[in-house]
Amino acid sequence: MENNEEKQETAPVAAPVTAPVAEEDSITLKQMVEEMEDAEKTAQLLFATQDPQVCTFPEGYVPRQTVFACLTCTPAPELAGVCYGCSLHCHEDHNIIELYTKRKFKCDCGNSKFGDKKCTLYEEKDEKNEFNEYNHNYHGRFCTCDAFYPDEPERAFMQCELCEDWFHDDHTPATFVGTEEGQANGDASVQNTASMICSTCIRQKLPFIAHIPPGKDVFCHSKLSAEQLVIPEDQKALMISHFRKRLCKCTDCTRVYDLADCEYLMDEEDDMTKFDEDSKKAIEREQPMSEGDEMRELVRSVGMEGAQVVYRGLNEFKRKFQELIEKAGDRIITEADVKEWTETLKKRPRHE
Repeated sequence: MENNEEKQETAPVAAPVTAPVAEEDSITLKQMVEEMEDAEKTAQLLFATQDPQVCTFPEGYVPRQTVFACLTCTPAPELAGVCYGCSLHCHEDHNIIELYTKRKFKCDCGNSKFGDKKCTLYEEKDEKNEFNEYNHNYHGRFCTCDAFYPDEPERAFMQCELCEDWFHDDHTPATFVGTEEGQANGDASVQNTASMICSTCIRQKLPFIAHIPPGKDVFCHSKLSAEQLVIPEDQKALMISHFRKRLCKCTDCTRVYDLADCEYLMDEEDDMTKFDEDSKKAIEREQPMSEGDEMRELVRSVGMEGAQVVYRGLNEFKRKFQELIEKAGDRIITEADVKEWTETLKKRPRHE
């Protein structure tokens, strides 16, 4: 997700030019590159199964897709979202908020919420999508503190499996329910298999969740008494390992999900695990363009001479950037380092 209103100009290195940065607030160039690579991998997972050339409206309420909000076209108090294709083709250069993925969402682009603006990919839209569900994320806000995202990118946050809102972990502390009694929440493999359910959703939607014990067995909640389903106001959020696998699918339990409008918990297509698996398969199937193919595409665009100039400049930039990384190692990049490196870029090599 992105909040263009709160973007600040930053230098392309760890240390700003105008003032020194505290050691604990600094990162090395190597760390910055690693973070950029991680961000690229996350983007691949989000968009691998999304078609950038189409509007998903004709597909109806898609079980799970990447959704965006356009604060330029639908500022608060309006609530609306658009699909990946529309974010690129209909809202270019707008104030776009990435909302990660949402369930059972039908693209709003060009409907009555957008006034006279029409969707350029699929113009025939319903006036409104009555079954879409919205929250303050569509205004670029999240958590109980109603902060803009990202307010402090380094702070950890979690998404609720039910309401799909995002929470700072220090504002919504969660009790871990593992596969074993007393299991800690520190192991990364444990965290990757756990789902967070916020305290509000436990109290107001599925109170039986508060009674799921540690373990691996399916939990049948049909026999819980009415008294057991009254959850106190101080109920904490829960982080439950293998949450969906532990949900009972008997007739009585399934009826509870339906009455709470949480029937999606029984739908494999709704599960983020399935979404990630499909994305990884799509990435594996996608054949990256070879250097030769890239060169031919560039020649078609700017001609042979132009393509050669671009490739020489790109390779020179990559070589010098690699030299900067190797020279810096794990230390912080200084202003002097950047000036020195910039001067090397100005010294263009001669080509016979």
